[in-house]
Amino acid sequence: MKKTINKILLGTLLITSFGCKKFLDINQNPNNPTDATPELILPQAIVTASNTTVAYDNFGAWTGGYKANAGGYGGFGVVWTYTFTTGDYTAMWTNAFSAINQLNVIISKTQDQDAYKYYNAMARVLKGYLYTRLVDQYGDVPYSDAGKGLNNLTPKYDSYADVYKAVYADLNAAIGILNSAPVTNITKAVTSGQDPFGGGSSAAGLTKWKQLAQTIKLKMLIRAQKVTNLTSWVATAKASLPTAEADYLTSDAIVNPGFTTANSSQMNSKWTSYAWNLTGTAIGSGLSQLPTPWILSFYNGTKISDAQRGRAIYAAYGTTVTQSISSANISFTGPATNQLGYDAEPVKRSQNGSYWYSGVASGVTTTSTISRATGTAANSATNVGGVLKGATMGNVLMTLSEAKFLLAEASLASVSIVSVGVTTKDLFESGITASYQYLYSNAANSAYLHATPAATLKASYVTANNTNRLVNFDLATTDDQKLEAIITQKYIAVNFINSEEGFNEYRRTGYPAIANGSTVATQTFASLKSAASAGDKLPTRVLYPDVEFQINTDNVPKNVNPFTTKIFYAK
Repeated sequence: MKKTINKILLGTLLITSFGCKKFLDINQNPNNPTDATPELILPQAIVTASNTTVAYDNFGAWTGGYKANAGGYGGFGVVWTYTFTTGDYTAMWTNAFSAINQLNVIISKTQDQDAYKYYNAMARVLKGYLYTRLVDQYGDVPYSDAGKGLNNLTPKYDSYADVYKAVYADLNAAIGILNSAPVTNITKAVTSGQDPFGGGSSAAGLTKWKQLAQTIKLKMLIRAQKVTNLTSWVATAKASLPTAEADYLTSDAIVNPGFTTANSSQMNSKWTSYAWNLTGTAIGSGLSQLPTPWILSFYNGTKISDAQRGRAIYAAYGTTVTQSISSANISFTGPATNQLGYDAEPVKRSQNGSYWYSGVASGVTTTSTISRATGTAANSATNVGGVLKGATMGNVLMTLSEAKFLLAEASLASVSIVSVGVTTKDLFESGITASYQYLYSNAANSAYLHATPAATLKASYVTANNTNRLVNFDLATTDDQKLEAIITQKYIAVNFINSEEGFNEYRRTGYPAIANGSTVATQTFASLKSAASAGDKLPTRVLYPDVEFQINTDNVPKNVNPFTTKIFYAK
């Protein structure tokens, strides 16, 4: 695997040597690898695409109730007020289009070429993944005119509906290619080293790419089902969805080119955003941020009891922690938490490696004490679970848990998008089991660490919460109650992994339910310093990045307001 990441680094050097003009925006990148081969570009594009997950998770974690400001730090500004500017959360846009530019080069070089058809299909699937995420945050985006370099610096913006339809059709085309046999003596194989997601164009690798594509399609139709100008399209498009559970993701969709601690550029980017750097120095983001009382309420019994996932995610979960703040000692049950926007001392402090590094290791039981390594020892550890597993962990495109919850919602009678021959309850519980499985898997996602099987942990969880219809699915008697249970469990399962999906689903469904206007930390995740004057005090969306207003002024949508301009699928 180290050879894989070395190839990617070599590819990066070659990619960045093909031009010297200044990078202007998403539509003109002079560093695009126009002279490189698909074999060289594909692995870099896959890793670039997977690295975008860090920016999306960061946005969702702040706005969706998963994290807040820690004591001893300031400068949170718009994180507290939600008065977003064109300079906030721009990495979601720029990083995604950086990857799209690379993928567009592959697609253009391999179009209608039997030799490179699997490269073409993989690039299309990943491009579809990136575009759906962009549309889900921004709505209208450049699509049909984008990626043409110097030939078009000011592409038009396509409507979210047109982009959704085009992406869906392209995913179907990619699936058709992936289903086709190689042309003898012509079609080039994608090697495992060139494909850090699926492992190459073997039968198993092609299946993983098809499963990802089908699951993306499913998510699009669920998100669009109640959008007025897309309902008829959804009714027609759903006919292309497969009706076998195995045609959707059957494992977590993870990209890992062989992240190592050999040097800083080879470490996982999420780890180096929150835990420790190469020399073992704690990262500022991890030190300045804390989980919220709101999200802890889904573990500590306030709303739901779930000590096993709490222990997997958070350091010091359920143990007594003492901190000295302003010359006074305070003790509390870990992890340290804070409500977003609260800044009157004493505000609890974080710790080295952040509270999201639990250190849960191989052989852990439901009662065993967790010993947590730090610094370079934590960097190099491989048999650690949680959401921050180590410097060698992969980037999660989508969890199996999320896929199961998507299938559960799709099977509801009131939704009726697809049925895969499994009951809604079974899919719901499979989503919970998959969440335990991921959290208690090691950095390589190759070994399960808990002494108790994930399915047994799920069963114990249901038993411990047998009077709660958010856990005991038998108590959810209406489709709306079932939807609330599904979305709430999805919200829990994506915690600090793909947090933006939790916030997306809140905007779409209103779940998990909050008390509008409340300032009680376990009743709402809205900031205490929100600039909104009414309602739930939450933002509705982010703004287009300033680079678009500088370069593509005539086309970028104007008068977008972070409080009043709803994203297209929002309630």
